[in-house]
Amino acid sequence: MGRKTFTFFMAACVLFGAAAMTVSGQSRVSNFALQDQNDQKVEVNFPSDRPVVFVFGDRDGAKQIDGWATPIYKKFDGKIYMFGVASLGGVPSYARGLVRRLIKRQTQFPVLLDWGGKIAKTYGYEKDKAMVLVVAKNGTILSTKYGAASNTELDQIYKQIENQLR
Repeated sequence: MGRKTFTFFMAACVLFGAAAMTVSGQSRVSNFALQDQNDQKVEVNFPSDRPVVFVFGDRDGAKQIDGWATPIYKKFDGKIYMFGVASLGGVPSYARGLVRRLIKRQTQFPVLLDWGGKIAKTYGYEKDKAMVLVVAKNGTILSTKYGAASNTELDQIYKQIENQLR
């Protein structure tokens, strides 16, 4: 992307606000399915009867996930669908069993395993950071947050989810 195009894109994002912003050219989440660490197929389909929050991470990004996932889960337990997505595009096929077992030991909640990194890439995942994707019931992406959680960003997510629950 050229410098002028990038500058124009950034200016447009600022002018039109976060609600209109797209992620890697995506403004909606497409239906998809991935296996979790327990080798269960999990399907994500829209429209949904609840708002959906995806929390993406890779090995280093996983260190920032709890700062997002725990407060969102506690505040909206039972009112939203929340999916952890492990971006595992760099994991060689021979190491997948080991990685699956490590994730299984470290979490009691289902984590979708994105072995090829295709889903993470589609929605603009950035290496070594957590990414939170808030999605409306109809599949429209409401916002995307990267890195460590802050109270300000959590409050923005809370408001977006609360608006979807009305």
